[in-house]
Amino acid sequence: MNILVFTTLWPNREQPNFGAFIRHRTVALSQLAGVSLQVVAPVPYFPKALAARAPKDWQIKARIQEREMISGLAVEHPRYLVTPKVGMRFYGHWMASGAEKIVRQLHQKMPFDLIDAHYIYPDGLAALELGRALNLPVVMTARGSDIHQFSQLPHIRPLLHEALSGATSVISVSGGLRQSMVELGIPAEKIAVIHNGIDRTVFHPRDRVAARRKLGLDPARRMMIAVCSLIPSKGLDRLIEAVALLVRQGADEGLLFYVVGEGHARASLEAQIAAHGLSERIFLVGARLQAELPEWYAAADAFCFATHGEGCPNVVIEALACGLPVIATNIPGIDELITSPAYGRLVPPDGSVASGFAEQMAAAFKTTWDRDAIAAYGGARAWEDVAVEVKAVLSDAVQRHRRRHELP
Repeated sequence: MNILVFTTLWPNREQPNFGAFIRHRTVALSQLAGVSLQVVAPVPYFPKALAARAPKDWQIKARIQEREMISGLAVEHPRYLVTPKVGMRFYGHWMASGAEKIVRQLHQKMPFDLIDAHYIYPDGLAALELGRALNLPVVMTARGSDIHQFSQLPHIRPLLHEALSGATSVISVSGGLRQSMVELGIPAEKIAVIHNGIDRTVFHPRDRVAARRKLGLDPARRMMIAVCSLIPSKGLDRLIEAVALLVRQGADEGLLFYVVGEGHARASLEAQIAAHGLSERIFLVGARLQAELPEWYAAADAFCFATHGEGCPNVVIEALACGLPVIATNIPGIDELITSPAYGRLVPPDGSVASGFAEQMAAAFKTTWDRDAIAAYGGARAWEDVAVEVKAVLSDAVQRHRRRHELP
């Protein structure tokens, strides 16, 4: 089975952490018997001549190479038109138009059996257009924000439905996300739930004292972390309020809170931290490579995740695999990962969410966690296990497409 992996969520030399969960699944899939694949990862067009004067995000996009080798896989980066803040309903068609030439060239050299698309819009809709042009089945994987956020946009919701309806099969990374797609009118039997996995060679328990020493952190202080993009949907403002509440109540036990990640909300978060007088308590340490994250997980007393909506957040699985208890909002997807109080605590996502986090953070200080048991639970499912399940869905889609179109 020769597979075209089609997604904009793919790491590149400029953004090595980007879409790591898709890269892990794809690499594991490529290593299975009878599988070959090619990655096409479209990138928005931006003139290199104007890049020096552009915002940082667009400078990065302009520098991405046309072809790369990432994790041993050949990756093509065709360019497509994007008009920021306007014309979003055309992004799927524009992406397909930008990628069609290279996809046809690759298909001529070694015909594809299927398109494996990640993110429903615009990537999935673009893949559907390419699949129809080449008479190929398309399997789409929903990731979370593509359904949760875009389904709230009146002009994009019908395009989500069009993409999902046209797909031969759909993979959801959580049961909660599957239910959201059913509510969009997609038959439940069309959607397979396949949770994400973990790279056990990277994410496993490590010595706490050694981790703190390596990171230059106080060996004796209470410490919690969050790992996420600095964007509003991740709910970091809730965690800042929770820490502020703990300090006011005198229940913080000298807590230091570290946020690993980067994003456009940094300035507003820094202002919020300063307004609470927490600049010596809460630290935005910036993005870190995946290989560095286990040291942060090992160093911490708990992992906090106040997100508004997710599919199957890999940072939660990574933290668990490293033996770190998780305090998170009780929303679909996360409730499928934190299945016992032995692994962490869930906070109702209501108006008192900040106080709920403060309460559970204080309780975590007083809990004796079995970090070995947490690690065994978190590391139980590897990307190799995920790949086997994915291959079964893809193979079934290829066979059904061939029967439907009477292909050999």
